[in-house]
Amino acid sequence: MEKETVNRIGQDFSLFGLLKFVFPSILTNLFTQVFKTLDDGLFVSRFVGKTALAGINILNPMHFFQFSLNNLFALGASNISSRKMGEGKQLEAKQVFTRVVISAAAIGGLFALLVNIFAVPLLRFLGSDDELIGYGLLSLRTVFLITPVSLVNVVFNSYYSTAGKPSMGLFCSVLNGSINILCDIILIVVMKIGVLGACIATVTGEAVVFIVGILFFTNKRNEIYFVAPQGEIIPTTLAAWKTGLPQFINSLSLTCTSLISNYQLLRYVGNDGIAANSIVFDLRRILTASFFGYIGCVGPIISYNYGSKNRPRLRKLMGQNFICWLGGVFLLTTAGLLLRKPLISIFMKSGDNSGQFYELTYYGLTLEFLGILFFSGVTTMSRMLIAVNLQRASLVLAIVRNLVLRVSLLLLLPTVYGSKGIWLASPGTELMAFSFAAFIFYKNIHEFGFDRPLFRKNPQPGDAK
Repeated sequence: MEKETVNRIGQDFSLFGLLKFVFPSILTNLFTQVFKTLDDGLFVSRFVGKTALAGINILNPMHFFQFSLNNLFALGASNISSRKMGEGKQLEAKQVFTRVVISAAAIGGLFALLVNIFAVPLLRFLGSDDELIGYGLLSLRTVFLITPVSLVNVVFNSYYSTAGKPSMGLFCSVLNGSINILCDIILIVVMKIGVLGACIATVTGEAVVFIVGILFFTNKRNEIYFVAPQGEIIPTTLAAWKTGLPQFINSLSLTCTSLISNYQLLRYVGNDGIAANSIVFDLRRILTASFFGYIGCVGPIISYNYGSKNRPRLRKLMGQNFICWLGGVFLLTTAGLLLRKPLISIFMKSGDNSGQFYELTYYGLTLEFLGILFFSGVTTMSRMLIAVNLQRASLVLAIVRNLVLRVSLLLLLPTVYGSKGIWLASPGTELMAFSFAAFIFYKNIHEFGFDRPLFRKNPQPGDAK
């Protein structure tokens, strides 16, 4: 018999208590995105040039693919472990973690090998010309070389909240980012080695937080730590993949849409379009990072209560999520629209603050901020569907959102509106996807502790006391 364990994610959270618990995770994601942007965006743009920025951002489809691998391992595994903990199966939760770390390292190594072997054909396929390909090769053969470490780091980060220590994710994010920025200053600003300096900075930061994660998860005083995997690595990995498949498809489809977007930008605008899109994407990623941090931390809490069949707490969490979503949307949209010009100017040299490059960036950023309401809503609902084991519903949403709606609009709107149609495709996609997501969420509302009609006040069979 396993001894009874009281898990932190099993608490009955008040709204304030929930925000206090997830706050480190919000800051973790925010700092992670800020530091990544400073590394790959600001330093390269200001101290190397917009051509170098376009050269490394032509690799966005590859980054999306790597991110899809992250989701495939991390989200699926942490949800499985959280449900096991909710069912009182503490040892199985730790075994799932250990097995997935092993498989993530192995798959990451294979991915790194293939990327480095086929680096030049990949860059040509992504649209790199002779002017951009040198920058892309540097990134592919340094940053992607440590994919096993990066992939394991993502698994670690998803499990810090599951282990009841979301503050560890914040610590690792700040540590990684601080190392990145320090190395950027030394290598790019002082030593002037350009894109290679940014790549070395990224590799160094990832290596350090990997060591921190190993030390944390070998400590048996934590709620999750390494144990003997007891075989079954492949079945556990497949189960994690099944749970994380919707987010994998969502991220993988972003690889396809990013590729199409790059082709369209090159066709209608040229290299300036790639550079402008990079700035827009980086700024949106920073301002929406809090949503990913919030739902990434709340997801295991929902999964825990789903595993323990605690319907009242599930209903309570849904109400809290709704309040946090609307409040966050209001703050982010207002801040984004008010700060557009100073945010853009940070990324541009003085001579770039006018003309086509600036106008493209300003127009695209405005549309992105206006679409935050729908973007964050779809993302939140998709993650909650996964948390209660509704992978198929989330998978359908991901396919419709990115492979049907986004691709269709990216191909259609530019033929009508020219380059502006490329920017219109994103908010248009999120608006239609939000409506579809709301329909799916309502059809499955009973999984979150509700019975139709919604918000019935009388106790229902199966409600936890």
